[in-house]
Amino acid sequence: MVAVSSDQIFALNIFKLSLGNLPFELASDWMREVSQAYGVLNEKDGIARRSVFVLDQKHRLVYQNTAFEAGNRSHYEAVFDILERH
Repeated sequence: MVAVSSDQIFALNIFKLSLGNLPFELASDWMREVSQAYGVLNEKDGIARRSVFVLDQKHRLVYQNTAFEAGNRSHYEAVFDILERH
């Protein structure tokens, strides 16, 4: 599992330290290539919409939510459900 953010790597490292141990890596999409490839980049602002994409072991997209709300418990539950099935 990898979390991708448009923040710079130094900001991600500070964020990671503030949370303690994370069971996954944080990757910087500073050039916005991943955000653009997945269709979630707001070109005007240069900011990606908070989104979740789950790929299976064969790199097939098995889940996506391009309007992920951090405060919405059901959004997390949907992600955990798909992860359990794959």
